[in-house]
Amino acid sequence: MPSMDTDIDNEPAGRSERRTSESEAGLISIETNPLLQWVLVNGNRWVVSAVALVLVGLGFIGSGVIWSDELVTLFTEEQVVQTILLALFSGIILLVSIALSVNSIVLSQEITALGDQEEEIEETFSFRDSVREHTNSDVSPARPAAFLEAIFDSIRTNAEELSESTSNDGAALTSQVGLIADDIVTQVDTVEGRLENAVGISEVMFAGIQYNYSRQIYAIRQLRVDHEGTLTDSQLENIDELLTTLKYFTIGREYFKTLYFKQELANLSRGLLVIAFPALVYLVYAILSLRAGLLPEFPIVGVPSIIWFVGFTYIVGMIPYTLFSAYVLRTATISIRTLAAGPFILDSSDGSTRFSENDEST
Repeated sequence: MPSMDTDIDNEPAGRSERRTSESEAGLISIETNPLLQWVLVNGNRWVVSAVALVLVGLGFIGSGVIWSDELVTLFTEEQVVQTILLALFSGIILLVSIALSVNSIVLSQEITALGDQEEEIEETFSFRDSVREHTNSDVSPARPAAFLEAIFDSIRTNAEELSESTSNDGAALTSQVGLIADDIVTQVDTVEGRLENAVGISEVMFAGIQYNYSRQIYAIRQLRVDHEGTLTDSQLENIDELLTTLKYFTIGREYFKTLYFKQELANLSRGLLVIAFPALVYLVYAILSLRAGLLPEFPIVGVPSIIWFVGFTYIVGMIPYTLFSAYVLRTATISIRTLAAGPFILDSSDGSTRFSENDEST
């Protein structure tokens, strides 16, 4: 029975190229679109939420200008407006309850025995010491951006050393190693350029997730299998060094991602609590004002006052939803791009076969 690796390597070149181009097209949408990248990752979540609310408000007031008489007739029916506001009121309570429940689950994992905390801290120190020794650094960087930069420098160095050690070997080995080394150097240079301009943990995480280590781990292991009989001890040691560095990057990125998600969840819970109480109080007053008929009837900029009042009340009620959506968009974007852990490749269009000899011979 043919092995899975053989089936993958013998894939037709046309299909491989098509899958690779589909994968690259899927990444272009965020990487090359500054507006989309700002909305999904880089933008301050409060600002993104405010922009969404402004768009909602403009749409509401625009409708009031176009269909002024129809909306006034609709809003004068107390039951219609009250139904909308009560739905927002109930939704805010439910949204805050869900966020606090999730936050309580995360918090419960942090409340552990002293021995567990000591073990976790010891593992963190041990990992930092291992990285320091592996990268030949005096001190392992403490900040995520500096830590990733140190790892990437080591990855580039290991790849260049492997390429130099095979430069005088057979054409097949030299070509395959050259493809791997070129891909590593290209990706490292791209990610380091993003890390230099990264501000905040979210931008650091977004820069780090652009590095496709899973494909490279697969390609390096495939290289060892394809040339097991011709690789020298020194070359095998270079391969092990590169795999170890990629493993350290994987562990570090996943650890930073965990800390990042905890920080995002804490910020979201705090933000919802800050805005939920005044929003609920205002909705109650708005409902009572409508029932008591306390709204004065005069136009503002040609738009009846009741449309302004209902529109503003609607925006206030939507604040928790837009803030929640802004945070979930960013965490979901980060999460979906870090689904693969270690050597596994979940995306079938990842294009991991670009390093195989068969692609070159074709």
